[in-house]
Amino acid sequence: MKERESGVDLFRCLGVLFVTGLHAFLYNGFYSQPQQGAAMWAANSVRWLFYGCNGMFMLLTGYLKSTKPLSKSYYRGLLTVLVGYALTCVISYPVRYFLLGEKDGLMIWVERFFTFSNYAWYVEMYIGLILFSPVINLAIGHLSEPRHLLYLASVMLILTALPTLTPLPLLPDYWTSLYPVTYYVLGAVIRRLQPKLPAWVGLAGAAAMAGLMGLLSLLTTDGGHFNDGFSQGGYGGCLTTFMVTFLFLGVYRIRIGPRVQKVLAWLAGGTFEGYILSRLFDVWIYGRVRFWHRPETYILIFLCVTVPVFLISVTAGKFTHDLAVRLTR
Repeated sequence: MKERESGVDLFRCLGVLFVTGLHAFLYNGFYSQPQQGAAMWAANSVRWLFYGCNGMFMLLTGYLKSTKPLSKSYYRGLLTVLVGYALTCVISYPVRYFLLGEKDGLMIWVERFFTFSNYAWYVEMYIGLILFSPVINLAIGHLSEPRHLLYLASVMLILTALPTLTPLPLLPDYWTSLYPVTYYVLGAVIRRLQPKLPAWVGLAGAAAMAGLMGLLSLLTTDGGHFNDGFSQGGYGGCLTTFMVTFLFLGVYRIRIGPRVQKVLAWLAGGTFEGYILSRLFDVWIYGRVRFWHRPETYILIFLCVTVPVFLISVTAGKFTHDLAVRLTR
């Protein structure tokens, strides 16, 4: 039986922690704060680090799915995802209506289900990525030399990530919306090549990218708000893509003790459903800690609110995921 990759489970759990961390910035007053001072630079950098969350899951999908043969079981996982999504809606919609005060009509809730509203936008993207992924896998499977694999990854980066570095039309930006495919290709190439980058180098590279983006945000706002400054075209931005890649290279080969490994493996099973269910806890909890809305207290929000939201979300997600698996066997 193949040994479970504990570093991959750790990366998956970090992805959901980063999701809950990124959403915390929606509720802690960050976007209305003036961009001034060292504390705001630190907050910017952490925010950009958390911003890599969705790219982390896309890259991880390429790493895990690129070597699987095309068969009925290949798409069975997609069915589990869809059933898991339906279960999270069955759980969350009544809670949002009766407890969180979202008194909308039935047709609004039906529309939200089929349009993958709020945090569920990722599901819609994931469906297309999985349906298209066999084409990518076929192309990568015919590349035997490392230089050819690196060439493919470089072409995808040039098409989707490089144009986001500048608003100047140096490169055509028609292809930037294909950034999920770029992340998938990067994960697939890493799976094939298995680069042995020291963990500290990968983590330092990710921290450097996050710190650079945080500094750019601070310097380009002229004391204004975060959204007035540096922007790089969404989750597929060039610096974000490099940050996510460095982070994965620093984490995926880490070996962890058996006890911690079991905990990570258990938590990793609930990451997808926990991702969606986290909105319930976000909306309910963050409205009760408004007096912490200052950059100097963001660390308290992270430790006392974000981490508990993450743990509750993945725990609820794990039970939901297990039920989805049983229903699709």
